[in-house]
Amino acid sequence: MAPTLDDAPARRGGLTIADKVVERTAGQVLKDLPGVGGTSSGLFGIGASSSLDTRPSVDVTLSGRSCTLAVQLGLAYPTPIAEATERLRTTLSAEVERLTGVTVRQVDISVRWLAPDSSGANRGRNRLQ
Repeated sequence: MAPTLDDAPARRGGLTIADKVVERTAGQVLKDLPGVGGTSSGLFGIGASSSLDTRPSVDVTLSGRSCTLAVQLGLAYPTPIAEATERLRTTLSAEVERLTGVTVRQVDISVRWLAPDSSGANRGRNRLQ
């Protein structure tokens, strides 16, 4: 007989979420936000390129059902960096917790590069709202 939602948690079994799952989830959450990008590694580190179309790098330290995230990313320019990173921190924490069930204790963000807005459409406006 299949377990029902009324079964005690001990009878339903356990759930293990790997570091890589949290890492990829966090990276995708960031990639889906406008004005945020990452760096592709290239072959043996040669030919690395930064792009707003690339998923940012995320390192996860998982401890039970909580984690810390260390993020390396780039932002569209012009963007008020302090405001943008605080919004990213809040959004990333909430979405990772919602999607994985893992509590995010801390998010460290390293802004590695800025990409100028080549279209000019957002010149003078914050693209991360």
